[in-house]
Amino acid sequence: MRMTCWLTGIALLAMIALAGCTAQLSMEDKNSLAQALESAQRAEASASRAEAAASRAESAADRAETAATQAKSSADDAQRYVDQANSAAMRAEESATKAEKAFEMTLRK
Repeated sequence: MRMTCWLTGIALLAMIALAGCTAQLSMEDKNSLAQALESAQRAEASASRAEAAASRAESAADRAETAATQAKSSADDAQRYVDQANSAAMRAEESATKAEKAFEMTLRK
């Protein structure tokens, strides 16, 4: 944004400063001046496009960061579910062992 403002200011100052001199300039100098002004305008347009591209890149980076945060959260949730499943499996195994021992005890009586 600053770059665009500076380029606009410079182009305007150049036009104002040179406006009074154009009557005294030769045709070749006038053409050179016109080319310089066109170049300044193209540079201003390029700076504006570069700012827009930088803004889009920043927005994309923000979206990527949000997606990465969500992916990490999902991975953490998945790990928590795996841990819960493992805990439930160990409890089920302990219950099965106790049931087996109880069954054996009933067979001995």
